[in-house]
Amino acid sequence: MKKADIKLILIVGVLCAIFFIWRICTQSTGKTVVVQVNGTTWGTYSLSRDQTIEINGTNVLVIKDGEAYMSEASCPDGLCISQGHISIVGTMIVCLPNRVVVQVTEDDANEDGLDAVTG
Repeated sequence: MKKADIKLILIVGVLCAIFFIWRICTQSTGKTVVVQVNGTTWGTYSLSRDQTIEINGTNVLVIKDGEAYMSEASCPDGLCISQGHISIVGTMIVCLPNRVVVQVTEDDANEDGLDAVTG
């Protein structure tokens, strides 16, 4: 390797490290999770309230300590269970066989999906 190659590798490595650190520092914790089944919104739930939600008789979503995770699923592979806990805006849990998507959002919507109530 030439001296210029080593410099290039170091520069790219430093830039990647800076981007990684910046990305971690700018991630925001979400306030709600939106559950969709077959592309239709099933419900919107606050991450600040501990609860267990049964989704369409196929999956069980648990919200605890500001994080959401899939505790049970009727799908054969169970990949949605192994996707872990989510709380960062934009992260999601996907269960393809049951067509369930759970995504963290920063919206502070009410449990019934309303953003506001007018008189």
